[in-house]
Amino acid sequence: MAVTSVPVKRQAQTKEVVVIGAGPYGLSAAAHLLHSGAEPYVSGESMAFWKRNMPAGMLLRSKSEASNIAAPQKHLSIVAYEQAIKRKIPDPVPIADFIAYGEWFQQQVAPNVDTRRVQKVSREGDIFELTLDDGDKLLARSVVLALGIGPFFHRPEQFANIPRELAPHSSDLSEFSRFRGKRVAVIGRGQSALESAALLHENQAEVQILTRDPALIFRPYAWRKHIFRMLTPGPLLGLSYRIIPPTDLGDVRTARKMANPDLFRRQTPEVQEQLLWACARPIGAYWLEPRLKGVQVRTGISVARAAIAGTGLKLDFSDNTSDSVDFVVCATGYRIDVSKYQILDSALQQRIQKTSEGYPVLDTSLQTTVEGLYMAGVIGEKTLGPTLRFVTGTSNAGPRLAAAITRKESLSRQ
Repeated sequence: MAVTSVPVKRQAQTKEVVVIGAGPYGLSAAAHLLHSGAEPYVSGESMAFWKRNMPAGMLLRSKSEASNIAAPQKHLSIVAYEQAIKRKIPDPVPIADFIAYGEWFQQQVAPNVDTRRVQKVSREGDIFELTLDDGDKLLARSVVLALGIGPFFHRPEQFANIPRELAPHSSDLSEFSRFRGKRVAVIGRGQSALESAALLHENQAEVQILTRDPALIFRPYAWRKHIFRMLTPGPLLGLSYRIIPPTDLGDVRTARKMANPDLFRRQTPEVQEQLLWACARPIGAYWLEPRLKGVQVRTGISVARAAIAGTGLKLDFSDNTSDSVDFVVCATGYRIDVSKYQILDSALQQRIQKTSEGYPVLDTSLQTTVEGLYMAGVIGEKTLGPTLRFVTGTSNAGPRLAAAITRKESLSRQ
């Protein structure tokens, strides 16, 4: 009798849902899926991007109330973490404390996280196949990509032929002591540029900030909101959050439109773009300004050309001047382009509908045009609004992902 062979990969158990990424969005998705009765399989190193690509000594721009990794389980907030460690975390939150909070959160919702790296995601029929870095494979009915902002870093074209060792993106830097005594130019005027310049200055580098804009802008301390929160504590906090959402975004006129995806989606495309820009525009936190005293700032200027000169760089500027530096830090932000998700095989990439800007077309559950493939984080900001650019957006992404995936699984069992 002939023996019918069964493909080896079909012998593996098919997971209900695999979450790729163990940063805030992946962990929040796992928490909401667990609460909904699903069994998420989480792959990735806990808080990896925050540990490897955020500088030691950094402070979160968002206030503590906007830095919770959202979960329906109330014991997973920053306040609950403070109670667990018996210590009050400063506000603004130091990066080391936020990483520790994220790792504690991970231990509660995904203690058995698979730290192997997923190298490729493909699809055969209605099943996703995930190839891991050791050659092992996973099968899944649904996949959530929570890969963070790392793949989308942007370096100006003037530095295309300059090694990243000499002109790193700001996300390449986790410590600054190696720049002691060096001449460093920081390009940009947003939070990452200004904080990089402050940390370089504090590590005794000779720093100059270069920006095309006429001036640096710092967001003032929100003392009105601070007083309002003090006057609405305890049982009034829910009302307080409805009046001024705890997202640390926008003002009295715009905060609710930014915080609520349904309100955001009811705005005209022009208003949506204005709200997104208001959250993405380059601006520094109020506590950075005093730390930059003594740092040279050159406004209204851009780098026209960059070339290697000896062990450093020669920069030619738009005003026909030039300068020599040891390093340049490109704090030049991120540009979303889903094609940079090299983890997806070419067949899947072709099936994902994209906007002209490079964003994936997503529904309100963050599902792509490939059924069962979801994307969480900044890549969903055009769909659910600007909160998805920040940790606070986990409160909008997690519940929608979990509802859609558990509904899909429920229907498949019927």
